[in-house]
Amino acid sequence: MHTYSNSQIKIITLNKTKYLPYQLHQLPKFFDRDTTDYFSKDGYCYISLNDHSDSFDLQNFKNRLTFNKDIQKTLKR
Repeated sequence: MHTYSNSQIKIITLNKTKYLPYQLHQLPKFFDRDTTDYFSKDGYCYISLNDHSDSFDLQNFKNRLTFNKDIQKTLKR
């Protein structure tokens, strides 16, 4: 298993397929429990990169991966 990690969120690779993490309230519009290749782990829903459109920008997704605890620290006053 290979992973790309930013803090504690990981892009997971299983059997040469990449799975991208989403929080349940951030699931993409195309997500369908019956037709999407996904699994749940540690409170995240991991969706296969193959289910994303061809115009999906993986690098942008990686750049925007954040761990909520990091965000909360920056928002505190």
